[in-house]
Order: sequence, then structure tokens, then C-alpha cells
Amino acid sequence: MRARPRRRARPKAGRRSGRAQHKEITRSATHDAAITLGGRRVKYTVTVRARLREAPAAAKKYHDEVTRATKDAAKQAGDLTHVVYLDPQDPKAFLGVDTWSSIEGIQKFAGSPQIREFFGKLFDGEPEVHVWVDSDWNRW
Repeated sequence: MRARPRRRARPKAGRRSGRAQHKEITRSATHDAAITLGGRRVKYTVTVRARLREAPAAAKKYHDEVTRATKDAAKQAGDLTHVVYLDPQDPKAFLGVDTWSSIEGIQKFAGSPQIREFFGKLFDGEPEVHVWVDSDWNRW
């Protein structure tokens, strides 16, 4: 029996600055962009974890105003879904989950000065952003 050659694991993004972490995530996701599963293109799920700068009601008002104004641009860039979750034990704990059709769309939209300004006003500090690829694992 022949031993399989080992694949080099890509290092995980550690606790870096938001910009450095974003570059590493983008580089990793771009590498995976050609992956197809069962003949279908991979979707990208972006998670954003952060602490809200303001009280939840004020943050919601600002979030909803901005996302209402940017929804069409986000959809044109490939944003398929946008959902926000709040921790019932800590209402300032924010989790945003977006599903995208392309890594290029994520890069273009998230890299815009308007979105960076939006994150700066909405969140207290740099958000933790991760890009995940779809899998063909069982689901329900």
C-alpha cells in the first residue's frame, strides 16, 4: 500500500488586525474559488462578529437605514442573503451572516469606503470577519 502524499495545511488566520485578517481570509477564499461540489458552484458564507457601539435600538435603526440604502448594490455584487443575530444574554453581541455567490463580490462590496465607514460607526472596535465555503456534507 502506497502512502498518500501529505497536503500542506494552510495556516489559520490568527488574532491579527482586521485588515491583515481580511487579507488572509480573502487570499484563502480566492484559492478555494475554483472548488465545485457535485457540479454546483460553491457559495461563500461571511460571518461578522462584533460588539455594537450603541444601544441595540439605536444600532438597529442605523443598521436598517444603511442596509436599506445598500441592499441593491449588495445584491448586484452577489449577496444572496443577509441575517443578523443578537445574543439574548448580551444584546450588544452581534453576529451577521451573509451568503455570497462570488468572492469577487465580497471583496468589492466589503472593501468599499462606505461599508468600512458603516462598520466603524456600528461596531465598537474591529469586527471579526470570516469567510466560509459551502460543503457537500449532510444538512437539514
